[in-house]
Amino acid sequence: MNHRVSGRRLAAALLTLTTVTAVTGTLVTAPAAVAAATADGRCVPAAAGLLPVGAEIAATGAFGYVTTCTDENGETRVERHAPDGTVSALNASAVHDSSSDWLVTNDNGTVTAWNPTTGTYTHHTLRGDLVGVAYNVAYESLPAESGEGRELWQLRNDNGAVSRTKLTDSVGNAFNDYTETAHKVVAAGRDADGRPTVLILGKGYRTVLNDRRPYTFQARLPIPTGGPITQGSLGGGGDWNEATTGAVTPKYRASITDTADGGHTLNHLAVGSTSDHDIPLTDIAGQPVLAGIIGDTALYAARRDPGAGPEVLTPLFARNLATGGAPYKVLENFSSVAHAADGSLLVRGASAEADGLFALGRDGTVTPVLVAGTGRVVALRVTGSTVPASVSLEKPGTSVPLSVRLSRADATVDLTLTHTATGRKLTKRLVRSGDEPLFTGAWDGVLGGISAPNGGYTWQAAATSLDGAAHDTASGTLAVTRAANPHDLNANGSTDLLARDAAGTLWRDDLFDWPVGGQVRPAERTRIGTGWNTYRQIEAAGNIGGAGHGDLVAVDGSGYLWHYLGKGDGTFTARTKVGGGWQGYTRLAGGSDLAADGRADLFAVDTAGSLWFYPGTGSASRPYGTRVRIGGGWQGYTQLTAVGNIVGDAGGDLVARDKDGVLWLYEGNGYGFKGRVRVGGGWNAFRELVGAGDVTGDGRPDLIGYGAGGTYVYRSNGTVQSPFTRQSTPLYVGEGSTFTSVS
Repeated sequence: MNHRVSGRRLAAALLTLTTVTAVTGTLVTAPAAVAAATADGRCVPAAAGLLPVGAEIAATGAFGYVTTCTDENGETRVERHAPDGTVSALNASAVHDSSSDWLVTNDNGTVTAWNPTTGTYTHHTLRGDLVGVAYNVAYESLPAESGEGRELWQLRNDNGAVSRTKLTDSVGNAFNDYTETAHKVVAAGRDADGRPTVLILGKGYRTVLNDRRPYTFQARLPIPTGGPITQGSLGGGGDWNEATTGAVTPKYRASITDTADGGHTLNHLAVGSTSDHDIPLTDIAGQPVLAGIIGDTALYAARRDPGAGPEVLTPLFARNLATGGAPYKVLENFSSVAHAADGSLLVRGASAEADGLFALGRDGTVTPVLVAGTGRVVALRVTGSTVPASVSLEKPGTSVPLSVRLSRADATVDLTLTHTATGRKLTKRLVRSGDEPLFTGAWDGVLGGISAPNGGYTWQAAATSLDGAAHDTASGTLAVTRAANPHDLNANGSTDLLARDAAGTLWRDDLFDWPVGGQVRPAERTRIGTGWNTYRQIEAAGNIGGAGHGDLVAVDGSGYLWHYLGKGDGTFTARTKVGGGWQGYTRLAGGSDLAADGRADLFAVDTAGSLWFYPGTGSASRPYGTRVRIGGGWQGYTQLTAVGNIVGDAGGDLVARDKDGVLWLYEGNGYGFKGRVRVGGGWNAFRELVGAGDVTGDGRPDLIGYGAGGTYVYRSNGTVQSPFTRQSTPLYVGEGSTFTSVS
């Protein structure tokens, strides 16, 4: 890696840097080369012992490490940070990441290498274009002697003796002596035997059977070279560009390759293997940078656009080359890297807690260890979230997982859900997961004290640092679905019961969509209005108007049937007249679907004891079709209830209570009823029997009995001979004589 800096030549004297006051700021990432100039003092450390916030890493070795930083005047400062902690100015025009203990610079066509162990300098004078540096060796590209293409040369200086070697391929051709050939040194390291090694990429043309073909190759060369070099085709016909980076380790050689569709892959070959592999890098956007390989773990990031703002983070990711596992994040931000002689890395970036230089690989792992911090608090950012786009809340006990990841852990996260249609809100404080900046929680499907309504929601995660100084937000949408319930009046899938008191006030009790603590429990009571004593009978009729919500029908003292269309929020539109002549009916039962056509029907018993069937139409203007007589003999029943399909055959069922308190089940078959089955006696204890839909969360409709002696839930169990199991409930406790009608 080449870091361009100002100045003329490597200076023998290292000048001590004077520390001045700096201003702190939010996290500002920099490109892999030199950071852009700003006027915020970012090249001056905030205090002694700290790193300037604009510093980028250029090289590391036994000499310590070298950083570069462009100041507010556009001048680039180069500083050597010695192992003893002293910081000195370094005068050079370019600093190279040599992957060794040599400090290498170049200026005016001369490459200078300084050996910190001996304190000696060596110099290489270039004749062509410098294409890379490794250890104390420079590589340059020259026009080929043949006049076609270019040649790659290696320059060495050992104890003052300069040698120049033209690299050749296995058949003696100049490496690589083909027209339009280009070369690049992309990485240096040590091979399996511990020898210094360099990875070179080249591209051009070669002639095969008189056919001139494009050719892209890679070669791993020992330093110094000794003899012809065998070069191989870059895997999968891949290509590379000037931004390509690579890695050489005792186990792997790897580089970033470009694909024909504009994507990028990580091409890697295990030492001793003859087969290379490509890993598509689809998890990052932009040109990838291979920071290095530690053991079996490759570390990579996206090269950031130099014009990107400070809010743009380029995380450093890792993935295991041996197992092919999924990538995971090592640092929240990455901008530059230097490679040490022992194979470890020094990375400029930021974790969730700190900003500065991090060492990776010194202990054999990729766990980042802060070497030098800037003293700056990392900007608080929401870096990821996991909130489902849609969720079904039909299954009892369903909870919705919520998680938000931040750039730092010293914060709180509040996530607010808002139901779009009603504006109801819920705010949850998420809990931090261990030491990670991951905050998690779960939503139990309850909103504003009731089962959450169906439909669209928005969510917003608000993150605040513990000191209250930093904030960030993220938002999205969530869709909730619950199965339709004929007794649901506010579109949340749960049963609503309507109860009229002696004063004529109508109340709505919204039950939870599934049992709470093993019991069917009311969630919320709402006053609908007064004046309902004008009606002889009130019946929850199911969705008969086509609006998707439960409706209400009522018969007044003059015999008119009125329809109240549900609005889906627990209220109704203004009533519409269905028709007259209903004073001739002694009992009504609505909400069950006898015809099994998806529409709620209505049953009525006349004074002569005939049962009439009114098929639902799904139209608000004409909710019922022409009546059909089912049969006679129904005058002996004092209660008639449409309970829905509790047995499992086609069509909805009815239960009827006779004057002796015996309850009978009529199983629907889609066009009528089978013979009645005796359920049991004692049902005179209840003033009302209500087919309440599924209140126990098992997918079958249930029955609720209301009376002075108490209210009970009768859970249907799918059998004909013994269809119900009684359960206690706190619904209407102490109110057994309060209501004159429950439906």
